[in-house]
Amino acid sequence: MVDKERIQAANLGRRNRGSHLQQDKRKQRAVIGFGVVIALLVIAIPLYGWVTTFIMPPRETVVRVNDTSYDMGYLLRMLRMVQRQSEASGQQVNLGTIPFQLVNSLAEDELISQGAQAIGLKVTDEELNTQLRNEFLGDLSPDSGTSDLDTEFRERYRQFLNQVQLSAGEYEDIVTRTMYRQKLEEFLGAGIPKELPQIHLFALAVQTQEIAEEVRTQFLRGTPFAELVAEHSSDPEAVRLEGEVDWVPRGVLDPLIADFVFDELEVGMISEPLPQFDSASSQEFFVLYYVPEREDLREVSDGNFLALRTEAVNDWVQAQRDLNDVSTSFDSNQYAWLAKKLRLTTTLQ
Repeated sequence: MVDKERIQAANLGRRNRGSHLQQDKRKQRAVIGFGVVIALLVIAIPLYGWVTTFIMPPRETVVRVNDTSYDMGYLLRMLRMVQRQSEASGQQVNLGTIPFQLVNSLAEDELISQGAQAIGLKVTDEELNTQLRNEFLGDLSPDSGTSDLDTEFRERYRQFLNQVQLSAGEYEDIVTRTMYRQKLEEFLGAGIPKELPQIHLFALAVQTQEIAEEVRTQFLRGTPFAELVAEHSSDPEAVRLEGEVDWVPRGVLDPLIADFVFDELEVGMISEPLPQFDSASSQEFFVLYYVPEREDLREVSDGNFLALRTEAVNDWVQAQRDLNDVSTSFDSNQYAWLAKKLRLTTTLQ
């Protein structure tokens, strides 16, 4: 009987020890699991920061035109090219405007490149090579030997790519897009008449409406426009030209101004003061226009023809935006990331 009780007590002791041992193991596993979780968090937090700082931003799409997209990494390389070219001439990049301008230009240039090819325009390899050689050998005499020119071109091109930190393919893509813009300008320019209705336009800008009203009163009393410009203009160049803007066709002027001076302002009369806004100084000013003569057909000057051609491209691009899938995405966080990266690589302090 005693032995039986001892055996039962021993069995019970073993079971209790086994139960305690299992509990201890569970506690150890819990502690180890908790430690693993903490270790993973310690690793994951800086890893997340590294990914969000260095991996994700460069891959974020900022420009998309149909099936072609450009990411933050590409935009950063373009900005660094601009930065290095500017700093080579001793100037800093205006980070307040250049990134935003480059995003818009990239979307527009890609749209032009695709659209120009769609209407049959093409930049050949030969044309691209000629453009590159003109760019890097433009200051050399064409009488130099072919072998010497080839060597000099390769060396200058290599130095330039090293300076701006781009591959040859990346830079040639930039040049190609520029050439497609030029081809589109020539294509659309072919449809612009060489002669157009034009007015001989003069203008006087003054700071306040009171001064503008006084100028108009003096003109109506017989004071020549040139004298009024000399008395009231603060622009030495306007005084030198006696207020003359140019002979201008309608298309080179702001549409609202063009409609007024072409359709409403009588020859020999001065306009009412028209308020305008100077974005650079954030100030309002007033302009009086004067048209002493007009012609139904007059040859378009070279400068005005280029302006008309540029405007034709702008109109074409606007129409193409409505026909294509074009999007840009560039927010304050992306701007801050780019600005920080560019400040790290600046050579000017």
